[in-house]
Amino acid sequence: MRAWLALALLLAFAPAGADSVADFDARHHVTRYVVDKPFDDVVFELNFAITDHNFRITGRNDIGKGLRERGYENFPEVEVIHFCSLELAREVLLLDPGYVAYMPCRITVHVADGHTVVSVVTLPLDHPDPRVNAFAARMNATLTEIVDFAIGR
Repeated sequence: MRAWLALALLLAFAPAGADSVADFDARHHVTRYVVDKPFDDVVFELNFAITDHNFRITGRNDIGKGLRERGYENFPEVEVIHFCSLELAREVLLLDPGYVAYMPCRITVHVADGHTVVSVVTLPLDHPDPRVNAFAARMNATLTEIVDFAIGR
């Protein structure tokens, strides 16, 4: 069921154009980039950038492949990459254990209209504790660095 929810969310963010333009959806804390870089290259670069920033990839959902294996022959590429740093998780969980709801970090990659779309789920900056907001701002900057590397920005 979660895979279908993720798929619905991914497809809800269809690309508006190409050029690595960032589009932020404040309701869902999602920043989306549309690029003319091949899907496989973006995923490869994301894997490198994530580990280069001392995160561990904790899982991935290759939704597009799974649907093609079920007989949806022309379903486009869709992948969700989950990653985390236990040290960073420890840091924020000491401030607010409920922040675990935002973990692990997620970046999605999908193909739409001949372009590769990268979406990153960012952390909200409206926590009552300013220390959590400072953590979220640092994390969002790191997430942006990871995506920027992968898309060649």
